[in-house]
Amino acid sequence: MTCTYDPSKKNYQSMRIASLHRYAVKGLSGDSLVSVTLNEGDGTFEDDRRFALLFDSSSDDNVGGDEKDAFDEANPAWLHKANFLCAFTAPELLATLLTEYLIESSSSGVRRLLRVRNRSNASSSALLLEADLASTIGREEASKFFSDLCKRKVRCVVATNTSNLKEAESKHTHQFGNTSSGVKNNNGDTRTIHIINSNTVKDFSNRIFRNDTDDFLTSTRFRPNIIVDNLEPWAEFDLIGKTIEVIKDIDDSKNTSPSSSLRLRIVSRTVRCDGVGVDPCKPELGKLDIPKLLAEHFPEHGPYLGVYAIVEKDSLKGDSGQRLCVGDSLRVVDGV
Repeated sequence: MTCTYDPSKKNYQSMRIASLHRYAVKGLSGDSLVSVTLNEGDGTFEDDRRFALLFDSSSDDNVGGDEKDAFDEANPAWLHKANFLCAFTAPELLATLLTEYLIESSSSGVRRLLRVRNRSNASSSALLLEADLASTIGREEASKFFSDLCKRKVRCVVATNTSNLKEAESKHTHQFGNTSSGVKNNNGDTRTIHIINSNTVKDFSNRIFRNDTDDFLTSTRFRPNIIVDNLEPWAEFDLIGKTIEVIKDIDDSKNTSPSSSLRLRIVSRTVRCDGVGVDPCKPELGKLDIPKLLAEHFPEHGPYLGVYAIVEKDSLKGDSGQRLCVGDSLRVVDGV
């Protein structure tokens, strides 16, 4: 279906950021954020999908992946999600875990802590794993934990070896994302920002569950970086090829660059897969065939929900960076 940007029929200028999310390890649960700062050279949220759990290609039990060569941390390339332990290859298993990720800086260096608990009793359960992914030892600990968990050999990988202070503070230049949209639309850069329209999710959910108040889809099921509201259902598809800019919330007292705005270019729709079939926050719904349900209820859109955006690099020039906050507005700046 060809979507048409038509401001005479739809209001695209009232979008608001409802929530922000980061997924430091591909396939694990994300962290909700109040704000995000992007600095010059950044292409996505800090550490978003910076790490991944790669099935060992040298192992006899490596099945399902399409990449036979070992992953090169010094020269990373985009890999299909079938090569990783993630929500696509093990949705039910990973849904049992609740993870959090913390970046701690001190005079002795930077620690990037992954903490894992059992989701069913997360408030009272002991840590199953605490590993500093900024260190080789920490990534080895994570590799062993998840290998034991899934009964297959996996390696916790990162695009840049972060075993010392200098490298730990290096730029996040490679994202283990689900899409090659960045590669295709941004000179080979894998980094993107995933945007979900909460009203699209509500429309989809109402169609599936017939407005049942107990059963509903959550927007976080679709693993977005940004959830927006105040936009008509499915209108985000009209924005493909458009540029949107961030309009600061007047209550953001930490805004240091009022004369310029962060800009994002919407580059593609998000094709859905089995990786969003299980919602860890709503396990009682069981596993849903999201692509099939989308095609059944919204054949005009097919198996798509959400859009990918890339950062317009010239909007990040300067020393102060650009701050993105919950409550900020978004507006279209071209084609109006």
